[in-house]
Amino acid sequence: MSRTARASTPWLLREPDENARARLFCLPVSGMGATVFRRWPAFIGDIEVCPVQLPGRENRMREAGHDDMDLFAADAAEALEPFLDRPHAFFGHCLGGRLGYALALAAVKRGLPAPARIFASSCLAPHEGGRFGPYLPEMSDDEYIAALQQGCADRGEPVPEAELLGIAVRVLRKDVTLSCGYQPAGPDGTPLAITTIGWTADADVAPDQMGQWSSYGELRHVVLPGDEHAFRVAPEALQQLIGADLKAGAR
Repeated sequence: MSRTARASTPWLLREPDENARARLFCLPVSGMGATVFRRWPAFIGDIEVCPVQLPGRENRMREAGHDDMDLFAADAAEALEPFLDRPHAFFGHCLGGRLGYALALAAVKRGLPAPARIFASSCLAPHEGGRFGPYLPEMSDDEYIAALQQGCADRGEPVPEAELLGIAVRVLRKDVTLSCGYQPAGPDGTPLAITTIGWTADADVAPDQMGQWSSYGELRHVVLPGDEHAFRVAPEALQQLIGADLKAGAR
C-alpha cells in the first residue's frame, strides 16, 4: 500500500502499511498535533511509526477537541481498533503519556489486546496529577499567551503572530483541562508493560519522579541524554529503546 495514501481515519495522518510487522502509535504533547513527530522516521526497523492526530488541532482544527479523558480514550480506541491487529505500542511525551495510558485501558475494555508496551516520556504516573509546566485551567488567555511567549524565548524560538497564538491558546486550554481533569485513584488492575523515559536535562519532569509507574505493571525505567524537547527528533538511543522493548513485549 502506498505510504502517501490518505488515511481511512482522520485519527492518522497516513494509511498504515498492511505489511508492517508492528506499529507504534505516537500521541501528541499539550497544545500540539501529530506533526510534532514530523522528524521521526516512518519506520523504526520493522516497526511502523503512526502519529495520532487528535480532533481540534492542525488538519482537524474545525472539530471539537476533547476535554474529558474517558471520552477521548473511547473515541480513539474505536477509531484505531482496525489498526491494532498486530503487535503495537503507544508512545507519549508529557500529556501524551497520559493519553497513551487511558487509550490502553479503553482498548482493553473493548476486548482488544493490550499494547505490547506503553512508552511514557517525561510523564508522571496518572494518579500523580496532570499539570505540566506553567499552565492551569483557571488562567486567562493573556496569561496563557504570556507563558507561551516566555516558552518561545526560553527555547530561542520566534514568537508566533497574534492569530497563531490565539489558536495555540484554544488548543492548549482544552489539553490542560483534559489532563488536569483526569485524576484516577491509581491503577485499575489492568497489568501493563511500561517503559518510562527520563531525560538528563529535562526542566519539567526529573527522571527520578516517574517511579510511581511501577504500580501499574511491569516497569522499565531508562534515562536518555537530552532535554524535554529531545524526543522530537527521535534520537538514535530512543529508537533503539523502542525497537528492543516493543519486540520484547510482543513475544
